[in-house]
Amino acid sequence: MEQSVVTTILSLIVYFSTALFGGGGTTQSPSLPSTNGITQSQEQKITPSTAVIATDVVSMRTGPESKAEITRQLSKGATVKIKQEKDGWYEVTDQNGTSGWIVKWAAKPTRLIGASAFEQQEIIGYYAESYRGDSRALQSFAGNTDKITTLAPFFYRLDKEGNLSGQTNPELIRTASATGTKVLAVVTNISSANSSFSKDTIHALLRSKTARSKAISEILNLLKSNGYSGVNIDFEGVPVADRPYLTAFFRELSNSLRANNYLVTAALPAKTAAEEWSAWSGAYDYQAIAPYLDLAVIMSYDQHYVNGPPGPVAAKPWVERVISYALRHFSPQKLIMGLAAYGYDWSGNSGRALNYAAIQSLINQYKIAPKWHEQYQTPYFTYTKSGVKHEVWYENRQSTAAKLELIDQYNLRGVAIWRLGYEDPGIWNVL
Repeated sequence: MEQSVVTTILSLIVYFSTALFGGGGTTQSPSLPSTNGITQSQEQKITPSTAVIATDVVSMRTGPESKAEITRQLSKGATVKIKQEKDGWYEVTDQNGTSGWIVKWAAKPTRLIGASAFEQQEIIGYYAESYRGDSRALQSFAGNTDKITTLAPFFYRLDKEGNLSGQTNPELIRTASATGTKVLAVVTNISSANSSFSKDTIHALLRSKTARSKAISEILNLLKSNGYSGVNIDFEGVPVADRPYLTAFFRELSNSLRANNYLVTAALPAKTAAEEWSAWSGAYDYQAIAPYLDLAVIMSYDQHYVNGPPGPVAAKPWVERVISYALRHFSPQKLIMGLAAYGYDWSGNSGRALNYAAIQSLINQYKIAPKWHEQYQTPYFTYTKSGVKHEVWYENRQSTAAKLELIDQYNLRGVAIWRLGYEDPGIWNVL
């Protein structure tokens, strides 16, 4: 997930399903709870605020008609927030922030569902291992299952033809499910040849409709076979010229997965403007892909990175600009702010990524008193090794707490931590 450097790779080995939902059930409009002081004629004009899906499955559509495109399927018992009623249809928003239209008779209105059902804040933890037997991510997850709402195992990759490979950990998925934690399968364009994000791979994949279709089919089968709640797409280094093809991929992926009631999420590069020229973020058309994502994880870090000059990994003012731009295109309830759990150690204009434990080791070894940058709201320090000056910027519990203020300020859905096991353990007290 760090720009330009991938520090982890596991051993990677590994719609349109329905027409209009109908038939069965009653066409009688469900009744609302009685309201004192309101006559029957007045009550019929009131649109209830929430409802529970009362049929086995109902299609959510882009408009209030059976010809409208299906965006996802809602199962019995799912709760929705009703925005308006029109011609026998409800416009609703589900708990993932996805909006659409459902037939009115398939939902049972209620006033018993609290707003919290739709406002649960997400804490997503990216799960990765650097080597066989690396237990840091597992220990971090196991120690914070009461806080982590979603686990995102960094397990899978796609090749040019759309073949999916990777190593599934069924025990991890079972453990997460037992604690009520959702699990998203992270799918990347990382090459097995050099363990880095491949422009060539993603270019060939996106440009071929056949390859896109195969990739989506294999992702759907992966989710069905392993009990995942959905997918988290992490394509990086996508060529700018492939911008429309990337949007097409998300549209096709959404059509397939939502129809099967799976979450469609993605890790998106941070930017503060459209930046269509940018080799890093230009391919991501926020406005175009927004309708196809249930959650958008903005990688609001690597403001400064290993191949550039030293500086904060994620200064709070910069993160706020990133979030402000993203909110032009994504609703707050879809937006997840990425949190870095690492730092960089630069000597000259090149650096290396370090986790919090390694940074603390440097502090102890060189007897360093870290400084705090008031404007950036991040810690930093310098030291000299073999006559060479080093500059270190990193994230800790204090810088995390500073950025968490943005969650409340902008009413965002939550945060995503890259990566579990790299963090300052103290961040869990401020999350």
